[in-house]
Amino acid sequence: MKLIFLFLTIGLAGCEASDCCKHGVVEDDGNVCVDLLTNKTSSTSLTCSHVDHLSLQMFNFTVSEDSLILNLNEDMVIELESDKFCVSNGTRFSDDPVAVICSDVDEKILEESVYGYCMIVSVVFLVITVIVYSMLPKLRDLLGKSIINFCASLAIGLSTLAIMNIMEYSDLKWCAVRGFVAYFFILATFFWSNSISIQILRSLERPTSIDYSWKAFMWYALYAWGCPTILTIILAIVNFTPGKHRKPGIGLNTCWFFDYKQQWYYMYSVMTILIVSNMVIFMYISLSLWRHTFASTHIKALKYKFWMTVRMFIVMGLAWIFEMISSLSKPHIIWVILDFFNLLQGLLLFLVLVVFRKRVIKELYNKGWLECVAGCVERHLAVGDDEEDVVEHTIGVALEEK
Repeated sequence: MKLIFLFLTIGLAGCEASDCCKHGVVEDDGNVCVDLLTNKTSSTSLTCSHVDHLSLQMFNFTVSEDSLILNLNEDMVIELESDKFCVSNGTRFSDDPVAVICSDVDEKILEESVYGYCMIVSVVFLVITVIVYSMLPKLRDLLGKSIINFCASLAIGLSTLAIMNIMEYSDLKWCAVRGFVAYFFILATFFWSNSISIQILRSLERPTSIDYSWKAFMWYALYAWGCPTILTIILAIVNFTPGKHRKPGIGLNTCWFFDYKQQWYYMYSVMTILIVSNMVIFMYISLSLWRHTFASTHIKALKYKFWMTVRMFIVMGLAWIFEMISSLSKPHIIWVILDFFNLLQGLLLFLVLVVFRKRVIKELYNKGWLECVAGCVERHLAVGDDEEDVVEHTIGVALEEK
């Protein structure tokens, strides 16, 4: 998606500068003039291939006959020459004056719509995972409930990003809503991954218990949903409060952050903290588990759940680490390949949480939902014992009441 400069706080002085269009107005988010009476289009007075729009409603800027001055902050002022900008009295869907400026944008190797459709594939597999875990009572323990919320938040976040990549926007208000929704659910996914890590850590204290109650889950839910809620509210306040602070830019002139700097400042920084936190927890758990020298089915089950959680973290964590690194460099085919790993993380999580987890396959088979592939399932289950098949000491409610 196109990104513009940092937030601007400046005033409009005059409009003697070059008009973008001799007839009509500028097309929204484009470098084309459109005659509203005849619906004919023509090129603007700019010759650059990439442009951004600065709306007077959102930004104040100073225009003279031969320059446009952008005061990014007290210490940084940018002046654009006359051949790098033009002004228009409005756009197809807005009567607010806009300045159209040339922007330096790296050429994309693939269209954003391609990324959007790949996200939809991920969303489909995440939704299937949520349905499977929701319909099987034995999977709805504390870990299972958390996995449901983890996959649901990632599915909603990716579906919102997919819409932003596939559909063009004409209303900045709805555009802002989509941006904040995506921000909230993507961050919620990371907080749920951290919550799951903490659950595995606390399981070291009582590995023989499987908690099916809602009491403990509500505390984890308060943490995993509450933190992104607070951060999203703070982001909105910072975004729409006038001033010379570093604004995210969501809904001001684009659906997402102004550029990678804002994204790192408000989003990737939080992700990095949670990723590092998970890594520290995983190292501590691995050391604690491997200190046990005695054989125990409960320790065996806890080890399996731990490694399943690690695989979840690798699939999601590495995907977003690649995304964060690629934001700091120019487009390259290597980053395109790694981006597809990020975009298809829903499929990989489905394999980890459903296909390769024998407990899930066994429950689906017992329900009669895998009759068409019964032979394959029986061979799959016969390869080895279910690592989670232990005598369960449940907490909270009886299994049939869950």
